[in-house]
Amino acid sequence: MKTYSKYILLLAAVCLSTVSCKKFLTTDDSASDFTQEYIFSNQSDASKAVYSVYALFNQDAFTSRLSNNFTGNSDVEVGGVGASPDNSRRDIWSFEATDANNDLRTVWNNAYSAINRANLCEEGLMQSSLAETPGFQQLLGEVKTLRAYWYYALMNHWGDVPFSHKPTRAGDNFYLPRTGRDTILTFLIDDLIEIEPKMMWADQLDYGIERINREYVMGMIAKLALMRGGYWLYPDNQMRRKDDYLKYYKIASDYCQKLETLKPHILTPSFAQIFENENKYKVVNNEDVLFEVAFQPGFGDVAWCNGVRVDGGDHPYGAGSNYLSLTPTYYHSFDTLDTRLEATCSIIYYDKFLQQTPTAVTSIAPNKWNRLKVPTPLGSASAKGTGINWPMMRYSDVLLMLAEAENELNNGPNSIATAALKRVRTRAFAGVSSTVMTEKVDTYVNNLTTKEAFFNAIVNERAWEFGGECIRKYDLERWNLYGEKVAETRNALKQMGEDANAGVGAYSDLPDYLYYKINSDRTVTFLNRYKKIAQPANMKDVPNKGDNPEGYLKATWLKGLYDTKTSGPASYVLVSWRGYQDDTGQAPLRYILPVHSSVISGSLGVINNSGYGYD
Repeated sequence: MKTYSKYILLLAAVCLSTVSCKKFLTTDDSASDFTQEYIFSNQSDASKAVYSVYALFNQDAFTSRLSNNFTGNSDVEVGGVGASPDNSRRDIWSFEATDANNDLRTVWNNAYSAINRANLCEEGLMQSSLAETPGFQQLLGEVKTLRAYWYYALMNHWGDVPFSHKPTRAGDNFYLPRTGRDTILTFLIDDLIEIEPKMMWADQLDYGIERINREYVMGMIAKLALMRGGYWLYPDNQMRRKDDYLKYYKIASDYCQKLETLKPHILTPSFAQIFENENKYKVVNNEDVLFEVAFQPGFGDVAWCNGVRVDGGDHPYGAGSNYLSLTPTYYHSFDTLDTRLEATCSIIYYDKFLQQTPTAVTSIAPNKWNRLKVPTPLGSASAKGTGINWPMMRYSDVLLMLAEAENELNNGPNSIATAALKRVRTRAFAGVSSTVMTEKVDTYVNNLTTKEAFFNAIVNERAWEFGGECIRKYDLERWNLYGEKVAETRNALKQMGEDANAGVGAYSDLPDYLYYKINSDRTVTFLNRYKKIAQPANMKDVPNKGDNPEGYLKATWLKGLYDTKTSGPASYVLVSWRGYQDDTGQAPLRYILPVHSSVISGSLGVINNSGYGYD
């Protein structure tokens, strides 16, 4: 639905009855000559009003903040943290954000603008004389789901938040207190359950998976239910979950199975092809992607702040980087036969001459998006605004949520859970022999006979499947594994650096250096992507310049995790998760963000930052 960015200002046509008030539940859109009754009197204008809710995905608050930068740092995605806090996105990554961080205000305000637009559209659609027509029911489902997404995002980052499902008007009480997450989630789940049967499948819609569709709503019900049934951090800095959590695991399972029964999707046969399609602007229904945020050229930051690094130069592709890299522990956790490894992790970048160059060990990039693959080069001066879509949910997510829910409900894996996990792994190991496939899929899954073993496998599988897609943080929160996984990652990185430097230890078989050759087509061939070489390589220009012209070049790899000057971990290891210092991983990690000071002052004392160690 590349057209909806054109309607970013159209909400002015629906806001006649609202007030322009600089509070967190209001909109600053101006009034229009068009009344709400007029706008929602026909399908065309009502659709444009709904597009104005989608349009807030086009703001920086989503494109380079909420969709990716707010989701570091975990055991998978990690952003570069400075030597000390600097009141930027880096403080969010290191769990050191304060109420003066302007990124917090940007995302909060954008979320509530989107919610209020959705509320306005919901009211207009429900009061229209066309309210019961299929087209209007579909639009109603879209705005309800968009509202649910923005609340889901707010709760993952701020916990209990102000909640309203009514549009704001002059005379309303704008100073709403926080509402409990359980209350909000229960409302949202019930709201989507009611509208879901009245919605259309993606292949029935004009823009397919670029619009909220029935299959995505089923998946969103499951995702909200697992959050409702999961753990979350309370103001006393303890992680707990509600006693009725199994009810919500059952809802998650039911809706994953409902989707499988009513509208089964294939998994795109090649894992890499999912993202090739996005890079090439191909929108494919009935496969892996259930819903993706649509960006037309000039909008969206995919492959600018998330993707393979491309340095600007005289070439026509422009410049892009990766704010969030993938951890070395994550890279080396993959089975080397897993096709997701190379599709997910890039250990090269492109310099200004488009020469492939090995990355630093701390700069492994998400390989799923690459601006060099767009159909037409974006221009030498281009950076942001690549037009590459962002995936919001994939069918493999539904399968893994189903496997997780069934394992929890049955105190161990049943046939439904194992079949779902096997489907995901079968695609991951596409191309191997039947013997290897049996080992990696059937034998592997069949050996997961206990609830704990199967759950741990789901934790790992979701990491391998969704690396770089920036949902890991949300999973770790609801599993109550955030602190444990951060500590586990940091400790492993310390050990990797020590072992690479010493040449012995648990990780000493992994590469201390990467050896590579530069090919005539400006690509790079590695000698040892995954293992330390047993014998010294024949090195180019050794012992003298010009010697061994067919020899290898060398790049520092795991030795880069060790600081020989301090005889200890490199700065990357020490600062990336600096706000969480418990190396045992037993203390809860404070992932809840403070509310920006401007929101607090604007609420006239109704909102504060009490609890979570902020007071």
